Amino acid sequence: MRKFTFLFLSMFFMLGTSVAVSQEIADFNSPTVYPNDEKPETMVYNIRISFSKDITVTLPEDGIDVVNTTTQEVVKIANAQVYDWETNVAVLEFEQKLVPGKDGKEELQPQYIETPGTYTYTIPAGCITSVDGDVFAEHTYTFSITSTFNVVGCSPKTTDKLEKVELTFEEEIVDVNMPQQGLTIWDMYYMNSWFTKSEFTISEDKKSVTLELAEPITASGMYDLSIPQGIFVSANGINNYSTQTITIQDLTPSFYTNYDDENRVKEIPGLAIGFKNVSNVELVEGAEPVMVYLPGGSDAAGTAQIIDGSIIVAFDIELSEEGLYTFVIPAGMFKMDGVENESREVGVELYTFNIVPLEIVGVTPVAGTVSQLDKIIIQYNQNVTLAMDENWQQISREIKMTDGENEYTLTYNPMSNLGTTIEYLVNAEWTGYEYASAPVTAEGRYVLDLSAIVVDYAGEKYIDEWGWENTRWNAQGSCEGTLVWTISASDETGIDGVEAEDGEQVIYDLTGRRVKSITTPGIYIVNGVKVVK
Repeated sequence: MRKFTFLFLSMFFMLGTSVAVSQEIADFNSPTVYPNDEKPETMVYNIRISFSKDITVTLPEDGIDVVNTTTQEVVKIANAQVYDWETNVAVLEFEQKLVPGKDGKEELQPQYIETPGTYTYTIPAGCITSVDGDVFAEHTYTFSITSTFNVVGCSPKTTDKLEKVELTFEEEIVDVNMPQQGLTIWDMYYMNSWFTKSEFTISEDKKSVTLELAEPITASGMYDLSIPQGIFVSANGINNYSTQTITIQDLTPSFYTNYDDENRVKEIPGLAIGFKNVSNVELVEGAEPVMVYLPGGSDAAGTAQIIDGSIIVAFDIELSEEGLYTFVIPAGMFKMDGVENESREVGVELYTFNIVPLEIVGVTPVAGTVSQLDKIIIQYNQNVTLAMDENWQQISREIKMTDGENEYTLTYNPMSNLGTTIEYLVNAEWTGYEYASAPVTAEGRYVLDLSAIVVDYAGEKYIDEWGWENTRWNAQGSCEGTLVWTISASDETGIDGVEAEDGEQVIYDLTGRRVKSITTPGIYIVNGVKVVK
């Protein structure tokens, strides 16, 4: 009995082992293949065969023919790859072909298949083996390439309520591979989604398909209908992927004014009333006028007239005093397509904008007699940055100073721009982590043209969306004039090489021009001493 039991268990174990080995062999000869005959492709760059084990691949010397069964066109598999990160996948690549390259020279590139048709190829036995000795038997595979077409129309493009969508095509639609959940419609931020029904209607001419939404969309905004490739099928191919944009608008007749409530503005020329979704506007005879309540507590009535489909309201007084203006549009003042308007109040604050012209208010060293020139610091009356050209390069990163015969390069120090000041280094050289200047010490008269420094500054102020004053950096400019320095070995006071005369003050402005007296505010050099008026 004991011998019989042992014999039975041994046979059972051997049978189980045999079944397991057969299963492994079957698995190895049942790989996953791409592309395959389950789904047509529009273009194939290579063939991928994925096995249950790590593999090695040895192609026949003359490669493997991939044959278009309709045209008999042959594309050859000429190379095989087994990548380190996919040691169980055979990547079969097509032979390379010459294509036009750079400088008119031809270059080799891997070939791909895009001609429509059914293709077949045979992998010879023993071409692919597993690392532990399994041999892949001869297998023949097929795949198909199909042509593509586009959605040529989508209706509606604009609506006030989206309930269905009609898509049109140039080719007749013979089938629709509609997903069970339908197609997806996204809002403009791709945060929320809606779906079409899985049911559809093909038109009699078979060139349009109508899709109904599972639930309508009514909120105003822009929406994208995503159409994946292969949803719509013609006799010759499948559709390309596309996104169709649909706009939902509020088409209710309405009116608006040239000001939003609580606007802050620079001027108030009057009141204008515009219209949306309205085809006809008329003033009501005998209706109350538009009133404006002024900052001081008084009020004024306006005179309305229709100009080019808008209502323009003018007032006999100038609306120029700073403060809050409240416009009151009375109910029943006009009709929109026969319907009288409702009343509305609009509050507008008149706000004065002070635009500051660009000026230079200080220079270091002060124009006059100096012992050397190693750096020059320009101070403006407001924040500035070096202006950029159309290629986003700083226009005046380098400027020139001259002594009449020679030019000296002044390089902008990017670490110096601290709001209102800009620093230039004389004869600067890059040390590897910063610029270092090489001072000019030779005696002479040195002149710098200020117009060479081009900066961006606050050329316009505006009211932002929260109603606060803000600055727009949209002005580009420079300051006129020149700066003149004299390097002299003597200690004599004066500027521009001219000594002070006995009993008389010698006065120069920052441009180096001599003046008789100080009459306007500014910075002056009086007998070599800086004076600010």
